[in-house]
Amino acid sequence: MRALRFWVGLWDLREHPRSLALVRILMAAVLLWDLARVLQLDLVVPLFGPLEAGGLGHPTGRKRPPVLYELLPATEAGAFAAVLAAAVLSATLMVGLLPRLSAALLVLLLAQLALVLPPADRGIDMLVRNTLVVLAFSRCGDTLSLGARLRTGSWLGRADALVPAWPRLLLITQLVVLYFAAGVSKVASSWTPFGGWSALYVAMRDPAFARIDPTLLDQVYPLTQLGTVATWLWEWGAPLLLLACWYRNTPDRPGRLRAWFNRVSFLHIYLLVGAIFHVGTHLTLQLGIFPFAVLALYPAVFRPDEWRRWGGGLRGRLGGPGATEGAERGRMRDANPSQGPL
Repeated sequence: MRALRFWVGLWDLREHPRSLALVRILMAAVLLWDLARVLQLDLVVPLFGPLEAGGLGHPTGRKRPPVLYELLPATEAGAFAAVLAAAVLSATLMVGLLPRLSAALLVLLLAQLALVLPPADRGIDMLVRNTLVVLAFSRCGDTLSLGARLRTGSWLGRADALVPAWPRLLLITQLVVLYFAAGVSKVASSWTPFGGWSALYVAMRDPAFARIDPTLLDQVYPLTQLGTVATWLWEWGAPLLLLACWYRNTPDRPGRLRAWFNRVSFLHIYLLVGAIFHVGTHLTLQLGIFPFAVLALYPAVFRPDEWRRWGGGLRGRLGGPGATEGAERGRMRDANPSQGPL
């Protein structure tokens, strides 16, 4: 019965929607940027147009074509209409105008676009769609949104807003699964001492992804080895992120390991390493939106009251007008959140 009560309570947690709103804004911004790049590089028709219009895929030649080209004409104009619709939905999701409807329609549209040329559907595209599904069932638009502004007169929405916390917990779980799955899939010898810890060196020399002069890589080969080892250990250690979240929320319980995790701020260190890893891979490898789409999930790891506390501290340091009153309103807003395991 105790386990059952914990399980029911877990799914019934309530908290301020601040963290979910930050994920909504960042993920939509990344997606909007990606669609803009597709338009800029003139890849709309090659990626999403039918073969007869110049596309690389042949969706209309299948026994059951995507619904997209049953509703839209199988032409160049139809492909552009679909991409522009995705961009508009990304923009409305980012500003928080009907965010749940925008997320639901956007994930359906992106899934249809992926069916046009399946080999072009990247792993990060699947992660984005998974995130959109969670956001569609969340109340991520209750703060930091145009909808909140229209309903309450404030971009921040109601000060006492409390929403279900389970979408944030699912996003944290998704992040952990992503990292751990990436770690356990690294079975090539280049990720081991037998291959000289050469995985990053090899990847950075790949013409499809390289950003750095190969001759420079030869001079810093030991650093690439260190990066390979650090990446492998960091991804394998992803489940520790869940443990760190649990320890953060139960600091008063006994245990030396819990005390050590909280004393050294293991959670913050792990995420800082992750941020450095993603920014570093962006600077050294051409990975598209992957680093930034994953980083867009990071706000979910922090509880809403943490964001409020950091914001209040920043306002206090800046000494802006109403800083003290703003901090007090923040404390009132998060005075009685449901404290869950994460």
